Amino acid sequence: MRLGGHTLARHQLAIALSLGCDRVIVVAPGGLDGLLPLQHAAEKAGALFHRVTGAHGIMGLVSAQDEVIALGDGVLAWPDLAQELLATPTVLVQPVERGVAAGFERLDFNYASAGAMRFPGRLVERLSELPGDVEPFACLQRIALQGGVPQRSVPDEVIAQGRWNLLHNEREIQAVEPDWISHHLFDDGPLQPSEWLAGQVVRLAGPALLEAGSGGTVVAMAAGVLAALGLVAGGFGALTLGLMLVALAWLGFACASMFGRFERRSLRLPRPRLAPAVIYRWIVDAVLLVLLGLAHGERGYVAGLFAPLMLLGLIRLVPAVVASRKAAWMEDRALLALVLSLLSLLGLLRNGVAVLAVALLLGGIIMAGRQNRLTPA
Repeated sequence: MRLGGHTLARHQLAIALSLGCDRVIVVAPGGLDGLLPLQHAAEKAGALFHRVTGAHGIMGLVSAQDEVIALGDGVLAWPDLAQELLATPTVLVQPVERGVAAGFERLDFNYASAGAMRFPGRLVERLSELPGDVEPFACLQRIALQGGVPQRSVPDEVIAQGRWNLLHNEREIQAVEPDWISHHLFDDGPLQPSEWLAGQVVRLAGPALLEAGSGGTVVAMAAGVLAALGLVAGGFGALTLGLMLVALAWLGFACASMFGRFERRSLRLPRPRLAPAVIYRWIVDAVLLVLLGLAHGERGYVAGLFAPLMLLGLIRLVPAVVASRKAAWMEDRALLALVLSLLSLLGLLRNGVAVLAVALLLGGIIMAGRQNRLTPA
Protein backbone atom coordinates (compact mmCIF):
# COMPACT_ATOMS: atom_id res chain seq x y z
CA MET A 1 0.00 0.00 0.00
CA ARG A 2 1.24 3.46 -0.94
CA LEU A 3 0.62 6.84 0.65
CA GLY A 4 1.84 10.01 -1.04
CA GLY A 5 3.72 7.99 -3.65
CA HIS A 6 5.65 5.89 -1.11
CA THR A 7 4.92 2.63 0.69
CA LEU A 8 3.73 2.60 4.29
CA ALA A 9 6.95 0.77 5.15
CA ARG A 10 8.93 3.74 3.81
CA HIS A 11 6.97 6.10 6.05
CA GLN A 12 7.59 3.78 9.01
CA LEU A 13 11.29 3.83 8.16
CA ALA A 14 11.18 7.65 8.36
CA ILE A 15 9.73 7.37 11.87
CA ALA A 16 12.43 4.90 12.91
CA LEU A 17 15.23 7.09 11.55
CA SER A 18 13.79 10.19 13.22
CA LEU A 19 13.92 8.29 16.53
CA GLY A 20 17.63 7.61 16.03
CA CYS A 21 17.52 3.93 15.04
CA ASP A 22 20.84 2.71 13.60
CA ARG A 23 19.65 -0.80 12.66
CA VAL A 24 16.47 -1.61 10.74
CA ILE A 25 14.99 -5.10 10.78
CA VAL A 26 12.10 -5.94 8.47
CA VAL A 27 10.19 -9.17 9.07
CA ALA A 28 8.99 -10.29 5.66
CA PRO A 29 8.72 -13.64 3.87
CA GLY A 30 9.97 -14.08 0.33
CA GLY A 31 12.83 -12.36 -1.46
CA LEU A 32 14.47 -8.99 -1.00
CA ASP A 33 13.52 -7.50 -4.37
CA GLY A 34 10.49 -5.58 -3.12
CA LEU A 35 12.47 -4.25 -0.18
CA LEU A 36 15.43 -2.88 -2.14
CA PRO A 37 14.16 0.76 -2.15
CA LEU A 38 13.69 0.48 1.61
CA GLN A 39 17.19 -0.91 2.05
CA HIS A 40 18.75 1.83 -0.06
CA ALA A 41 16.91 4.54 1.91
CA ALA A 42 18.02 3.07 5.24
CA GLU A 43 21.64 2.68 4.19
CA LYS A 44 21.72 6.16 2.68
CA ALA A 45 20.66 7.48 6.10
CA GLY A 46 23.51 5.54 7.75
CA ALA A 47 21.47 2.66 9.21
CA LEU A 48 22.12 -1.05 8.78
CA PHE A 49 19.32 -2.96 7.07
CA HIS A 50 18.28 -6.57 7.66
CA ARG A 51 15.43 -8.73 6.41
CA VAL A 52 14.35 -11.77 8.40
CA THR A 53 11.60 -14.24 7.62
CA GLY A 54 10.34 -14.85 11.13
CA ALA A 55 10.51 -13.99 14.80
CA HIS A 56 13.59 -16.10 15.57
CA GLY A 57 15.61 -14.17 12.99
CA ILE A 58 15.36 -11.05 15.15
CA MET A 59 17.21 -12.53 18.12
CA GLY A 60 20.70 -12.61 16.61
CA LEU A 61 20.46 -8.97 15.54
CA VAL A 62 19.57 -7.43 18.92
CA SER A 63 21.88 -7.25 21.93
CA ALA A 64 20.91 -6.86 25.58
CA GLN A 65 22.25 -3.29 25.55
CA ASP A 66 20.05 -2.21 22.65
CA GLU A 67 16.68 -0.52 22.78
CA VAL A 68 14.11 -1.73 20.29
CA ILE A 69 11.39 0.33 18.61
CA ALA A 70 8.75 -1.84 16.95
CA LEU A 71 5.97 -0.74 14.61
CA GLY A 72 3.07 -2.97 13.65
CA ASP A 73 2.19 -3.70 10.04
CA GLY A 74 -0.01 -0.95 8.57
CA VAL A 75 0.54 1.56 11.39
CA LEU A 76 0.80 5.17 10.20
CA ALA A 77 1.65 7.81 12.77
CA TRP A 78 2.48 11.48 12.45
CA PRO A 79 6.30 11.49 12.91
CA ASP A 80 6.36 14.29 15.48
CA LEU A 81 3.82 12.39 17.61
CA ALA A 82 5.79 9.16 17.33
CA GLN A 83 8.94 10.96 18.49
CA GLU A 84 7.09 12.33 21.52
CA LEU A 85 5.23 9.16 22.51
CA LEU A 86 8.16 6.77 21.95
CA ALA A 87 10.85 8.92 23.56
CA THR A 88 11.16 6.43 26.47
CA PRO A 89 10.46 2.68 26.87
CA THR A 90 6.71 2.20 26.62
CA VAL A 91 3.96 0.11 25.06
CA LEU A 92 1.43 2.40 23.41
CA VAL A 93 -2.21 1.49 24.06
CA GLN A 94 -5.68 2.95 23.55
CA PRO A 95 -9.23 2.31 24.85
CA VAL A 96 -10.33 -1.18 23.86
CA GLU A 97 -13.62 -0.29 22.13
CA ARG A 98 -12.02 2.23 19.79
CA GLY A 99 -8.88 0.19 19.19
CA VAL A 100 -10.60 -3.10 18.35
CA ALA A 101 -13.04 -1.27 16.05
CA ALA A 102 -10.04 0.20 14.18
CA GLY A 103 -8.46 -3.25 13.79
CA PHE A 104 -5.84 -3.13 16.57
CA GLU A 105 -5.20 -6.17 18.78
CA ARG A 106 -7.05 -6.42 22.07
CA LEU A 107 -4.67 -6.61 25.06
CA ASP A 108 -7.02 -6.94 28.02
CA PHE A 109 -10.47 -5.90 29.24
CA ASN A 110 -9.64 -2.17 29.11
CA TYR A 111 -6.99 -1.63 26.46
CA ALA A 112 -6.10 -2.43 22.87
CA SER A 113 -2.71 -2.08 21.25
CA ALA A 114 -1.74 1.11 19.41
CA GLY A 115 0.73 -0.75 17.19
CA ALA A 116 3.99 0.76 18.48
CA MET A 117 6.36 0.26 21.41
CA ARG A 118 9.87 0.82 22.72
CA PHE A 119 11.48 -1.74 25.03
CA PRO A 120 14.88 -3.07 26.20
CA GLY A 121 16.69 -5.38 23.80
CA ARG A 122 17.27 -8.02 26.50
CA LEU A 123 13.62 -9.03 26.24
CA VAL A 124 14.02 -10.17 22.64
CA GLU A 125 15.75 -13.40 23.72
CA ARG A 126 12.42 -14.63 25.12
CA LEU A 127 11.31 -15.24 21.54
CA SER A 128 13.38 -18.44 21.72
CA GLU A 129 10.70 -19.91 23.99
CA LEU A 130 8.07 -19.51 21.24
CA PRO A 131 7.54 -21.30 17.91
CA GLY A 132 9.27 -19.70 14.92
CA ASP A 133 6.02 -19.04 13.01
CA VAL A 134 4.43 -16.69 15.58
CA GLU A 135 3.50 -13.11 14.66
CA PRO A 136 6.58 -11.14 15.83
CA PHE A 137 5.00 -7.83 16.82
CA ALA A 138 2.18 -9.36 18.85
CA CYS A 139 4.58 -11.67 20.69
CA LEU A 140 7.10 -8.93 21.41
CA GLN A 141 4.28 -6.76 22.70
CA ARG A 142 3.19 -9.47 25.16
CA ILE A 143 6.81 -10.04 26.19
CA ALA A 144 7.32 -6.31 26.78
CA LEU A 145 4.22 -6.07 28.97
CA GLN A 146 5.20 -9.17 30.95
CA GLY A 147 8.70 -7.71 31.32
CA GLY A 148 7.36 -4.63 33.09
CA VAL A 149 7.53 -2.08 30.27
CA PRO A 150 4.99 0.62 31.18
CA GLN A 151 1.90 1.31 29.12
CA ARG A 152 1.15 4.75 27.72
CA SER A 153 -2.18 5.77 26.22
CA VAL A 154 -2.23 7.58 22.90
CA PRO A 155 -4.09 10.86 23.66
CA ASP A 156 -7.78 10.88 22.74
CA GLU A 157 -7.42 14.00 20.60
CA VAL A 158 -4.70 12.33 18.52
CA ILE A 159 -7.02 9.43 17.66
CA ALA A 160 -10.00 11.73 17.09
CA GLN A 161 -7.99 13.90 14.69
CA GLY A 162 -6.91 10.84 12.70
CA ARG A 163 -3.20 11.29 13.38
CA TRP A 164 -2.65 7.68 14.46
CA ASN A 165 -4.02 5.02 12.12
CA LEU A 166 -3.97 1.37 11.22
CA LEU A 167 -4.46 1.12 7.46
CA HIS A 168 -5.74 -2.04 5.80
CA ASN A 169 -6.66 -1.05 2.22
CA GLU A 170 -6.55 1.69 -0.42
CA ARG A 171 -9.89 3.15 0.67
CA GLU A 172 -8.54 3.88 4.15
CA ILE A 173 -5.35 5.34 2.68
CA GLN A 174 -7.33 7.70 0.45
CA ALA A 175 -9.29 8.86 3.51
CA VAL A 176 -6.19 9.95 5.45
CA GLU A 177 -3.99 11.05 2.52
CA PRO A 178 -5.21 14.70 2.24
CA ASP A 179 -4.60 15.38 5.94
CA TRP A 180 -1.24 13.58 5.80
CA ILE A 181 -0.13 15.79 2.91
CA SER A 182 -1.43 18.97 4.57
CA HIS A 183 0.42 18.18 7.79
CA HIS A 184 3.74 18.15 5.94
CA LEU A 185 3.04 21.13 3.67
CA PHE A 186 2.23 24.04 5.92
CA ASP A 187 4.14 25.82 8.66
CA ASP A 188 2.67 27.88 11.47
CA GLY A 189 4.12 31.06 9.94
CA PRO A 190 2.43 33.41 7.45
CA LEU A 191 1.67 32.05 3.99
CA GLN A 192 1.85 33.93 0.73
CA PRO A 193 -1.39 33.72 -1.29
CA SER A 194 0.48 31.69 -3.91
CA GLU A 195 1.74 29.26 -1.25
CA TRP A 196 -1.77 28.72 0.07
CA LEU A 197 -3.15 28.17 -3.43
CA ALA A 198 -0.24 25.86 -4.32
CA GLY A 199 -0.93 23.85 -1.18
CA GLN A 200 -4.54 23.30 -2.23
CA VAL A 201 -3.41 22.21 -5.70
CA VAL A 202 -0.91 19.75 -4.23
CA ARG A 203 -3.55 18.33 -1.89
CA LEU A 204 -5.86 17.64 -4.85
CA ALA A 205 -3.42 16.63 -7.59
CA GLY A 206 -0.44 15.61 -5.48
CA PRO A 207 -1.37 11.96 -4.81
CA ALA A 208 -1.75 11.17 -8.52
CA LEU A 209 1.52 12.87 -9.49
CA LEU A 210 3.44 11.32 -6.60
CA GLU A 211 2.07 7.89 -7.42
CA ALA A 212 3.20 8.36 -11.02
CA GLY A 213 6.71 9.04 -9.74
CA SER A 214 7.00 12.56 -11.16
CA GLY A 215 6.05 14.72 -8.20
CA GLY A 216 7.35 18.26 -8.41
CA THR A 217 9.80 17.63 -11.27
CA VAL A 218 7.19 17.80 -14.02
CA VAL A 219 5.53 20.80 -12.38
CA ALA A 220 8.84 22.69 -12.15
CA MET A 221 9.57 21.96 -15.81
CA ALA A 222 6.13 23.23 -16.82
CA ALA A 223 6.67 26.38 -14.76
CA GLY A 224 10.03 26.92 -16.48
CA VAL A 225 8.31 26.67 -19.87
CA LEU A 226 5.72 29.26 -18.78
CA ALA A 227 8.50 31.62 -17.67
CA ALA A 228 10.24 31.19 -21.06
CA LEU A 229 6.96 31.86 -22.88
CA GLY A 230 6.58 35.01 -20.80
CA LEU A 231 9.95 36.21 -22.07
CA VAL A 232 8.97 35.44 -25.66
CA ALA A 233 5.67 37.30 -25.27
CA GLY A 234 7.47 40.32 -23.81
CA GLY A 235 10.00 40.25 -26.63
CA PHE A 236 7.14 40.57 -29.14
CA GLY A 237 5.65 43.51 -27.23
CA ALA A 238 2.90 41.63 -25.37
CA LEU A 239 4.07 42.67 -21.90
CA THR A 240 0.68 42.15 -20.26
CA LEU A 241 0.52 38.55 -21.47
CA GLY A 242 4.16 38.00 -20.55
CA LEU A 243 3.59 39.17 -16.97
CA MET A 244 0.50 36.99 -16.61
CA LEU A 245 2.53 33.97 -17.77
CA VAL A 246 5.15 34.84 -15.14
CA ALA A 247 2.42 34.83 -12.48
CA LEU A 248 1.41 31.32 -13.59
CA ALA A 249 5.07 30.25 -13.63
CA TRP A 250 5.52 31.39 -10.03
CA LEU A 251 2.44 29.43 -9.00
CA GLY A 252 3.92 26.37 -10.73
CA PHE A 253 7.24 26.84 -8.95
CA ALA A 254 5.36 27.20 -5.65
CA CYS A 255 3.65 23.85 -6.32
CA ALA A 256 7.00 22.24 -7.11
CA SER A 257 8.43 23.61 -3.85
CA MET A 258 5.45 22.19 -1.96
CA PHE A 259 6.08 18.75 -3.48
CA GLY A 260 9.69 18.92 -2.36
CA ARG A 261 8.71 20.08 1.12
CA PHE A 262 6.21 17.23 1.48
CA GLU A 263 8.68 14.51 0.50
CA ARG A 264 11.48 15.99 2.61
CA ARG A 265 9.35 16.22 5.74
CA SER A 266 7.30 13.04 5.41
CA LEU A 267 10.35 10.90 4.62
CA ARG A 268 12.72 12.81 6.92
CA LEU A 269 15.14 13.61 4.08
CA PRO A 270 18.04 16.05 4.61
CA ARG A 271 17.69 19.59 3.33
CA PRO A 272 19.48 20.23 0.02
CA ARG A 273 22.43 22.59 0.16
CA LEU A 274 20.70 24.94 -2.25
CA ALA A 275 16.95 24.94 -1.83
CA PRO A 276 15.04 24.70 -5.14
CA ALA A 277 12.81 27.54 -3.95
CA VAL A 278 15.83 29.87 -4.02
CA ILE A 279 16.57 28.90 -7.62
CA TYR A 280 12.93 29.39 -8.60
CA ARG A 281 12.90 32.86 -7.06
CA TRP A 282 16.00 33.92 -8.99
CA ILE A 283 14.53 32.63 -12.25
CA VAL A 284 11.29 34.55 -11.83
CA ASP A 285 13.09 37.72 -10.71
CA ALA A 286 15.37 37.54 -13.74
CA VAL A 287 12.39 37.18 -16.09
CA LEU A 288 10.56 40.06 -14.39
CA LEU A 289 13.67 42.22 -14.64
CA VAL A 290 13.97 41.57 -18.39
CA LEU A 291 10.27 42.27 -19.00
CA LEU A 292 10.29 45.47 -16.96
CA GLY A 293 13.50 46.52 -18.67
CA LEU A 294 11.73 46.13 -22.01
CA ALA A 295 8.94 48.36 -20.76
CA HIS A 296 11.51 51.07 -19.92
CA GLY A 297 13.51 50.53 -23.13
CA GLU A 298 12.99 54.00 -24.61
CA ARG A 299 15.07 55.50 -21.79
CA GLY A 300 17.98 53.26 -22.68
CA TYR A 301 18.05 49.70 -21.40
CA VAL A 302 20.63 50.29 -18.65
CA ALA A 303 18.94 53.43 -17.34
CA GLY A 304 15.58 51.76 -17.68
CA LEU A 305 16.64 48.96 -15.33
CA PHE A 306 17.02 51.29 -12.33
CA ALA A 307 13.37 51.37 -11.21
CA PRO A 308 12.80 47.61 -11.80
CA LEU A 309 16.00 46.80 -9.88
CA MET A 310 14.89 48.97 -6.97
CA LEU A 311 11.46 47.33 -6.93
CA LEU A 312 12.76 43.76 -7.02
CA GLY A 313 15.54 44.55 -4.55
CA LEU A 314 13.11 46.06 -2.04
CA ILE A 315 10.78 43.07 -2.41
CA ARG A 316 13.68 40.90 -1.26
CA LEU A 317 14.98 43.30 1.39
CA VAL A 318 11.89 44.52 3.23
CA PRO A 319 10.46 41.09 4.26
CA ALA A 320 13.93 40.02 5.41
CA VAL A 321 14.25 43.10 7.67
CA VAL A 322 10.66 43.38 8.87
CA ALA A 323 9.09 40.36 10.61
CA SER A 324 5.44 40.82 9.70
CA ARG A 325 2.63 38.73 8.24
CA LYS A 326 1.92 41.55 5.78
CA ALA A 327 5.58 41.68 4.76
CA ALA A 328 5.43 38.01 3.74
CA TRP A 329 2.89 38.92 1.05
CA MET A 330 5.48 41.20 -0.54
CA GLU A 331 7.51 38.14 -1.54
CA ASP A 332 4.67 36.68 -3.58
CA ARG A 333 5.92 37.04 -7.17
CA ALA A 334 2.58 35.91 -8.64
CA LEU A 335 0.80 38.73 -6.83
CA LEU A 336 3.45 41.19 -8.01
CA ALA A 337 3.27 39.94 -11.61
CA LEU A 338 -0.53 40.25 -11.62
CA VAL A 339 -0.35 43.83 -10.30
CA LEU A 340 2.24 44.68 -12.94
CA SER A 341 0.14 43.08 -15.69
CA LEU A 342 -2.84 45.20 -14.62
CA LEU A 343 -0.67 48.34 -14.73
CA SER A 344 0.55 47.29 -18.19
CA LEU A 345 -3.02 46.77 -19.38
CA LEU A 346 -3.90 50.30 -18.20
CA GLY A 347 -0.77 51.78 -19.79
CA LEU A 348 0.71 52.73 -16.41
CA LEU A 349 3.51 50.21 -16.14
CA ARG A 350 6.55 52.49 -16.29
CA ASN A 351 5.29 54.98 -13.71
CA GLY A 352 3.66 52.19 -11.71
CA VAL A 353 6.99 50.42 -11.15
CA ALA A 354 8.49 53.58 -9.65
CA VAL A 355 5.41 54.18 -7.47
CA LEU A 356 5.46 50.59 -6.19
CA ALA A 357 9.16 50.88 -5.35
CA VAL A 358 8.62 54.10 -3.39
CA ALA A 359 5.59 52.58 -1.61
CA LEU A 360 7.65 49.55 -0.61
CA LEU A 361 10.45 51.75 0.68
CA LEU A 362 8.10 53.90 2.78
CA GLY A 363 6.18 50.86 4.02
CA GLY A 364 9.40 49.14 5.06
CA ILE A 365 10.60 52.23 6.92
CA ILE A 366 7.28 52.58 8.77
CA MET A 367 7.07 48.87 9.71
CA ALA A 368 10.70 48.79 10.81
CA GLY A 369 10.09 51.84 13.01
CA ARG A 370 7.09 50.24 14.67
CA GLN A 371 9.02 47.02 15.18
CA ASN A 372 11.90 48.89 16.83
CA ARG A 373 9.49 50.65 19.21
CA LEU A 374 8.03 47.30 20.26
CA THR A 375 11.49 45.84 20.92
CA PRO A 376 12.63 46.39 24.54
CA ALA A 377 15.91 48.25 25.04
